[in-house]
Amino acid sequence: MWTVREFYVDAFSAESLFGFRMIIAWASVLILLWCLGLSTLVWRANTKSYENKFMSVLLICEGVKASFLLSAGILYIRKYEWLQDILWHWTIDVFFTAHLIAMVMYLCIPIYYRIERLRFMYRPVFKKHAWYIAPALGILIWLLIRDLPGFYLPDATWIVCAEGAHAQLDLWFGSHQPWMDELVTDLGVCKADYETTVSTQPGGLWLIALGSPLVSLVALLFIRSSIKSHLEGDNPDISKSLTSRSLYIGFSGKVIGLLFWVSLTLFIFVLHGGQVTFVHETLWKYSEDPMDRVKYFLWIFGLAVTPAAIAFEAMMFVHATLKDTVFGIDNNLRKTFSTAVFTSIGLVAFIVGSEAMESIVGYGMAGGVIVGISLLMIRRPILGVLDGTISKFIPSSHTPEETAYLEAYATAMEDMIVTPEERKLLQTVANTYGLNDKIVKILENEYELILQEE
Repeated sequence: MWTVREFYVDAFSAESLFGFRMIIAWASVLILLWCLGLSTLVWRANTKSYENKFMSVLLICEGVKASFLLSAGILYIRKYEWLQDILWHWTIDVFFTAHLIAMVMYLCIPIYYRIERLRFMYRPVFKKHAWYIAPALGILIWLLIRDLPGFYLPDATWIVCAEGAHAQLDLWFGSHQPWMDELVTDLGVCKADYETTVSTQPGGLWLIALGSPLVSLVALLFIRSSIKSHLEGDNPDISKSLTSRSLYIGFSGKVIGLLFWVSLTLFIFVLHGGQVTFVHETLWKYSEDPMDRVKYFLWIFGLAVTPAAIAFEAMMFVHATLKDTVFGIDNNLRKTFSTAVFTSIGLVAFIVGSEAMESIVGYGMAGGVIVGISLLMIRRPILGVLDGTISKFIPSSHTPEETAYLEAYATAMEDMIVTPEERKLLQTVANTYGLNDKIVKILENEYELILQEE
């Protein structure tokens, strides 16, 4: 059996394109974590918003879709077959469930973003339930089809090669199949030492993987139609998050990337002269035929397209957040960042204080307690400094409703006094725009702070 060292040496060998596939696998894990983090921020920004919940679930699905090669980067060798038994469920069950959920949610976009021709879907009762019914429906569809012949993956085997000898099979799960013997015959005498796996490639799984980008294209057309209606004045209540140029560019870039992957896969199919599966990847990887090496490079490059496209979408989501109020995430992000920095300062100070007191009197806890109490006493001014610093990196922005209230408040403050009549008028404006007392106080404090700086 291969050792961990041999596994990674082979992963970064010339035959493996100097770690190209492994780098994609590691990067896909980072993209997954990135999407999970964005999902959490969107959810926490406004836990009562059904639109936020919808986007939060969709971001999780996008992250999972980017992580198809997750298991390939984590000890993918026979010695750790028990680990691959666990990760295999992610590669198949979780991955394809995420695809199905995302496709159902794409078709639910008219529920959250009004489209004139589909305005019958734009109803509060649908918004309230679609964000969790769509994932439940996607999971149910997978549970119903996963054991059908076209979608069930019945077998897999390890191929064990020693240079100069014929390849050997070591069945992983399922039963021995004739195509496994044909593959060993095609490999012939092994040209290198390696371990890899091959499995049956059900057509239904390829149908899901190739169909997902096409449904993404439909979703993009939905969003474009909704934005167009808004610009023409037919859709005045569209969410600002949807009209964000950065967010729209990010989604468009992802769709273009996924469609490019579909086109590249079809091109490899034509170049090969028949259906291409992961079985052929093994044949091409160690082949001496230049054309096989070209096909191997194109195949691995194709595996990088989907994570890259989703990473681009996530990057533009962050860009949109820094420029606009997208799902209310900017203020939440700023508050979360301030709290995280203060907590980090407190933790470091506690440790330093404890160690210093330990060295002086032999009782470190006393130092930690003293430092902790001191930080709590000056918490407000520290957070004030942090907010001022962080706002330079994460600029504040306001919704149109908040901007309207600020304008009204500025008018009332022209004489630097808010009369009882003006206060009643401001309260009416706040109620009209759905601004609660907490938001009103924050907006007025911001305005007064600007006056003081001037």
